[in-house]
Amino acid sequence: MSIEIKNMIKAAVLIFAVWLAQFLEHETLTALIFTSVFSCGAYFAFCNRKNISAFAKKWPSSLAYTAIVFYICKIVAEKTINATTGIEVENIRYASTIGGVILSVPISLLLISICMLVCWQMKALFGVRIGASAEEHVPGLKIFFIGTLMGAGMLASSQVDPLIRYAVLADASKVTTCGPVENDVVYIRKNPDTCSRIHVNLFKGIYDFSDVPAKSN
Repeated sequence: MSIEIKNMIKAAVLIFAVWLAQFLEHETLTALIFTSVFSCGAYFAFCNRKNISAFAKKWPSSLAYTAIVFYICKIVAEKTINATTGIEVENIRYASTIGGVILSVPISLLLISICMLVCWQMKALFGVRIGASAEEHVPGLKIFFIGTLMGAGMLASSQVDPLIRYAVLADASKVTTCGPVENDVVYIRKNPDTCSRIHVNLFKGIYDFSDVPAKSN
């Protein structure tokens, strides 16, 4: 199929889509757009699954992730936990690491999608290819894959704060000098004078913080 015919088909599809959009409700149109973008992005991912799988395996051990993304996310998670709970930094060693991993997921998705978008635009506008790349299938759908990654990153980022707050449980203990042993209750030392009593039952959706005086060791 010649380039002229392909362009004519694309133009016809675009005109039909614009014409059809005027008859759809806003919510229906939005859902249709999101579904179309995700479907095209998923198809691109399926066709290029070997390349994507190879990259996904290398990314967690890459210098960009370990030295930049995870390190920064760990610091941000540490400050976030400290600001929201008042627990001093030295008492949330495991929580800050877990929080850093959680936060690094949406940040990685957004960072990778932005880098892919920049490289794609550089190649399209200037014919410049940044780095060696493997064979790419259905390159016309790449922009939808980038959009899917970016959307997933934004969606995941909205769920980060509650998950980071739960990460405090990694440093909490049931048996401690902060208070007596109780069902569904753990403690974490907040500062030298205060402990945080956490009433938690994930099956019932209970996760409550309260301060109690710290006892001397």
